[in-house]
This record gives sequence, structure tokens and C-alpha cells, in this order.
Amino acid sequence: MHPTFSYICTLETVKNMDRKNGTISVKTFCIILLLLCRPVHAQKAELSGYVTDMPSTLYVNMPGQTEWYWENLIHNRLNFGWQMNDVWRIDAGMRNRLVAGSSYLVQPEEMSFDKGRIDASWNLFNTAGRIPSLLNVAVDRFYLTFEKERWKLQLGRQRINWGQTFVWNPNDIFNAYSFFDFDYPERPGADAFRGTFFNSETAYTEFAVALNHYGKATAALMHHNNIYNTDIQVLAGLIEETDIVVGGAMTSDFNGLNLRIEASVFQPYSSREDSAATVAVSVGTDYIFPNSLMLQAELLYNNTRQPGNMMSLLNASELSAKRLSVSEWNLFAQASCPVSPRLNAAMSAMYFINIKGLYSGISIDYSLLENLDISGIIQYFTTTSGHSEMSACLGFIRLKYVF
Repeated sequence: MHPTFSYICTLETVKNMDRKNGTISVKTFCIILLLLCRPVHAQKAELSGYVTDMPSTLYVNMPGQTEWYWENLIHNRLNFGWQMNDVWRIDAGMRNRLVAGSSYLVQPEEMSFDKGRIDASWNLFNTAGRIPSLLNVAVDRFYLTFEKERWKLQLGRQRINWGQTFVWNPNDIFNAYSFFDFDYPERPGADAFRGTFFNSETAYTEFAVALNHYGKATAALMHHNNIYNTDIQVLAGLIEETDIVVGGAMTSDFNGLNLRIEASVFQPYSSREDSAATVAVSVGTDYIFPNSLMLQAELLYNNTRQPGNMMSLLNASELSAKRLSVSEWNLFAQASCPVSPRLNAAMSAMYFINIKGLYSGISIDYSLLENLDISGIIQYFTTTSGHSEMSACLGFIRLKYVF
């Protein structure tokens, strides 16, 4: 079977399977796995992934509400790859999450929501008893690659990353993500076609078009080049059939000090009254000292804020390149350092100027074995609304095995 046809059949088969109360059976899940894993027996097949267990707690303090919540998340990731020959390749990836805890944190609709055109996220079971629990399976990568000479073509669910800054990416118009979602380093994929032409060893031109959950298209053309040791890119396109976007980015090195600038302007092309342009600009810098201490800082200006409070920043599905924060002006700083070959520590902070909000975070990672790590993470948020102060603190302990 031709790989492209196999990809379409797999997702359409899953899409059309009988569902009951928004779930699918274990038998159906097994069929999905067989369809996804079919090429793995090939000689040039690849399989990798990880398993994590992460208990966490959330403390919320606001007027009229002071509560503790808890959650335990078991997260399994599987990455498949099959190099069929010199020009054709198939890649697939899926994440399986088993979560149990307070009903405030176990959100079935939020976990199963798929931003792509094809719904490839399913809740296999969802119990709402004394301890709510949920098992979600999501396919976030499934794409075919053709690569020959100067051309590289990719079709399917894939990650399209055009961002150059560290925290806020106005150029990342296909896959905006949340800095706070540290347990998802792969980031979400988009149902897209992407074509890349390599003009030279340092320059390439890329075109991509993707459909979102509601069938709205995002299409853009981007050109990237390296001139005098400076990465420069420019882009232009259409965002979800509502806004015209023009943007660019630059990354340069000055004696070890990296400077990154990224900007986009979004202009609605309809004749509505609220057709003012949205501007997003991020400027960042980072430097690594001889002892491996790394310092980072970043500034974001975004004149159209993301609706909601600071806690909405935890949900990547609510963010976009057009609205990257709940504040117009934002500051970020981080310091990280390998204390020893096995131990790494990091501290970070954000200040949301317009809402007088503050975030601070600490993370410690320790390597127990070659493929086994343990981490401790604390995230603290606070903001003042009128004369009332609201705060939230999240704590995580994560055990991660990589294979």
C-alpha cells in the first residue's frame, strides 16, 4: 500500500469507528496501534520514546477560594520512524496519558481536544467517581517525507517551528505553545503540507499550509538565510483565513552573546470595526559562561492580550502567535547551570507588567541512571486585581525513563 494512502486510511478508519459516550474501546485502540506500527518490522525502522510518572499538587488562593488539588500523571511517548529508501520516509508519534486526581484538574474535554483538522485524540475511558481518572491517547505526529536533491516535501501531522526566540514566538504561526508545559517537549503538530527548497548551503525557502480543527487554513511562505554569521528570516501569509501576517526574525552572535529578535504584524482583512493590527515583538539574549552557567532574558510586546487570567497561560490550546500573553508588556529571565555531571538546576521568572503579575519557577534535574532521571519543579503565580491578591503554586515530582 502506498504510504500516503495508508496515512489517509489509518486516520479515516479511526475517525469513522463507532464511539460510545465519547470513548473508544480497547479493541479499537489495539487496531490503531497495529495501523500505526505496521512499518516497524522494516530493516530501517526506528522506535524510541519515554515513560514518566509525575505526581503534582496545586494550591490556589483567591478571594472566596482557598483550595488544594492533586493529580498523578503517567505519560508514555512513542516515536516511530521508517526510512523506506533514499527519498521516502514515514514518521509517527503518539502520547498516552493516564491521569487521576481532583476533578478540578482532570478535564476530559480539554485533554481530548485536538487543534488539527483530523481528530486524532481519544479518551479511552473517563471515570468521575471519588477519584476521577482518565486515559487519553493522541497521535501528534504522522507524516510522509520525500527528500531528493534540493527538495524536501512533507505531508501529514508535523511540527512546523519557525520561532527563534526562547519563550515567546510571534513567527510560530502554526504551532504556538506554552512555556509552562515542560512535560511536552515535542510540542503539538499541525495537519499540514510543507515544501522546502534549499537554495544553497545556508539558505532555504519554505511554504506551508495547514488546516485547524474548524477547517480554517493557515498558509505562509518563509525565506531563511545566514549572512555574516547572522540567521535572518522573513515570512508572509494568511492566518486561519482571518488575518494577513508579515514577520521576520534574526539571531546573531557577538563574542558568545546571542541576540534574538522576532516580530510579526497581524492585520485582519475584513471590513469589521475591530480591524486594528496586532503587533507581537520579542527580543531575547543568552550567554553561556566558561563554567556552563547560562543566563537568558527576553522581552515581549503584544498589543492584543490573550483573554483570561495568568492560569490560562498553562493551556497551550488557548494561545496563538497573535496572542502570546495576558499582558501587553512582559519580561522573562532565567539562569541554569549543571551543578555536577548528574545534577542540573534552573531558576526562572516572568513579570507581566500590565496586570502586575509575577511568575517564578525552580527546577532540579538529577540523573539516577543512564536513561533514568528524576526532577522537581515548582511554579508560582501571583497577581493583584484591584485590592485583591490572587496566587497559585504548583509542585511536581517527575520520574522519567527514556528508551
